[in-house]
Amino acid sequence: MIFPITIGSRLEPLWDDYLIDTDATTAKRVLHRPSLSGVVTFDRPWMVGHNSPYMCLIQTGGVIRLYTMPKKGIAVSESEDGVSWRHPELGLVEFEGSKKNSLIRFDYSETGYEPCGFDGFRVFVDESPDCPADERIKAIANMHDRLQVYVSSDGYTFVHKGEVPVSPVCENTPYDSINTVFWDTEAGKYKAFVRDYFTYPDGECIRAISCGESATLQPKCGWPRSTFLRYDNDERWQMYINSVMPYFRAPHVYIGFPSRYVIHKSWDPAFDELCGREARRARAGEDGTNRLGVSVSDTLFMVSRDGYDWVRYPDAFLRPGPEHPTNWVYGSVYFPNGLAQTPSLHPGCDDELSFWCMENRFFTDLPPTLSRYTIRMDGFVSRSSEYPSSRLVTKPLIFDGGALHVNMSTSAWGSVVFRLRDADGNTAGSAAMFGDSTDKRVVFDGDISRFAGRPVTLECDMRDADLYSIRFA
Repeated sequence: MIFPITIGSRLEPLWDDYLIDTDATTAKRVLHRPSLSGVVTFDRPWMVGHNSPYMCLIQTGGVIRLYTMPKKGIAVSESEDGVSWRHPELGLVEFEGSKKNSLIRFDYSETGYEPCGFDGFRVFVDESPDCPADERIKAIANMHDRLQVYVSSDGYTFVHKGEVPVSPVCENTPYDSINTVFWDTEAGKYKAFVRDYFTYPDGECIRAISCGESATLQPKCGWPRSTFLRYDNDERWQMYINSVMPYFRAPHVYIGFPSRYVIHKSWDPAFDELCGREARRARAGEDGTNRLGVSVSDTLFMVSRDGYDWVRYPDAFLRPGPEHPTNWVYGSVYFPNGLAQTPSLHPGCDDELSFWCMENRFFTDLPPTLSRYTIRMDGFVSRSSEYPSSRLVTKPLIFDGGALHVNMSTSAWGSVVFRLRDADGNTAGSAAMFGDSTDKRVVFDGDISRFAGRPVTLECDMRDADLYSIRFA
């Protein structure tokens, strides 16, 4: 027996099969890749000499804040539109005799640590209802193989709060790379996705991701030992960073952008044909086996409803891109732990999602270059029709409201016809809808509020069309 799924008026992305009657559906899930939409160089003196590709961003109060890790500390840059950036003169940290720079300040007085040894710095906005206002902005960092939490009232000055006692499955894991912590509004808990190691029965050990959860971030409050993430495929991919977050438009859905770390055992002829051969060969060492010279990485997309069981798309969401002398390296296209909603460059068009990836890793004499990528809202995966037509049918749903809004795209020839059907056979059909909008209202042949609050199925007859998400209102 199939029990109806109550979706109310929340946005429902169609990135997995949770809502879908797979036996009746022929429209395929299709992964979409972002577009490269610009490049910006952060050439301020205190930002040159970066030694990490890790970045993170938050968007709060209409401002995007991008945190990067140059050799001298952690710098912040700000933008309203994701195109024009400023580097505020915070006056907090001295650099080459001046405090006119955008380096943020950390109070290490309680740790006894010097301001070095950071790895995996990650800022987030704490959505817990119990979080004090002056601690709303938090940072997680791996310092001396311990996961530390810092708090801030303004995102510029951080004070050490204590250690987060997350327990990876593999003991003595050093929390290498980016670890992600956030307040899960749906579960009412903090969740932490951390770097771990998984060992197969045949002895092979790979980098992995595990998840732990707790009602508090208070120091010395124990977390249950983490649980390895489970995937819908058994590929033994090395999962480096995780970049897991609730999707801000549908916080009951988790998304992740793990880095797939591809290790070549030694130098081979294919490396000879990449740009910048000499620098690559030097990093590979005399015997050609150093992983800094013979490993590469890309970024995957994955989605989950509970944080533990994941649909992990096998094709890369983000490829290293067209070859130039400083890409196609270990650390290429690391996802920055955060998405920003930005205006389209085309006047009148819907907002987009933006994120930035740092280039020039291993070239510490070069200023960091950031590549901006954009993708449509909810646009990671669609249900897509094949010629001449395809069908999408949901499981029984219970919705609120009297209107259906969809995120869809068609060709001029294409269309989607929507139909609601209840258990008694009553139906409401729509016009053949066409166009390209992230929030298109579907025109039905009657008032669909009569179906609200009781189980119905949604049927979509699609022709040269993509359907990304649905929302009743």
